[in-house]
Amino acid sequence: MRTYRLEIRLIQLSVALSVLVVIVGFLGAWGGSKGQENGAPDRSETAQTQTKTLENTKIVALGDSFTYGYPGKTEQSWVAVLEKSLKVSVVNKGKGYQRTMDLLSRFEADVVAEKPGRIIIFSGNGDALRSVPLEEFQTNIKALVDKSRSNNITPILALPMPYPGVQQTIKEMRTWMLQYAETESIVVLDFASAVMDADNKYRGGFSDDNKYPTAKGYEAMGEYAARVLK
Repeated sequence: MRTYRLEIRLIQLSVALSVLVVIVGFLGAWGGSKGQENGAPDRSETAQTQTKTLENTKIVALGDSFTYGYPGKTEQSWVAVLEKSLKVSVVNKGKGYQRTMDLLSRFEADVVAEKPGRIIIFSGNGDALRSVPLEEFQTNIKALVDKSRSNNITPILALPMPYPGVQQTIKEMRTWMLQYAETESIVVLDFASAVMDADNKYRGGFSDDNKYPTAKGYEAMGEYAARVLK
């Protein structure tokens, strides 16, 4: 009789253990699937998370003669110095006799087509020399910034250089651009601070005519831009 009862208890214990194993297995499987449903990454997801997306470091410099490197060659421009200093691609899209409206007209071909991550907009001298109204200049700068952002390109504004004969106009442009850039959280480059004194005169060796920089002047401008953009 005792043997029979013992056998019954063993059978009951075996059944109970079997049920417990099934329950534990079910809970484990359910918990694992629940974890994935809640966003718990598997190995492949973890690997993807650890892979960082590379930033687009390419820069387009859009501007006039000061961007091109006049009266020298583009190889001696501040753009070339910046490219060498930052060790990234910096495309020189500077041309002579350019106004902000000219930059707008070639934006698609010279900027969007290059697919840069950033753009340096360096304009204003051409507008001042051709008596473009300040309001029109402002409208064009805003349009260039809007076009940049709509194409996922970060805009950087370079202030126009003080220039003989149009100093007051340039001063008004620079003042407005600083205020606008602050409002829009835009990085500003003031190249004049790198090569000119408080009287808007080029410091020794940086210009031969007090209008355009020498190769030495452009080198100082490029080094300045590199310090800011780093």
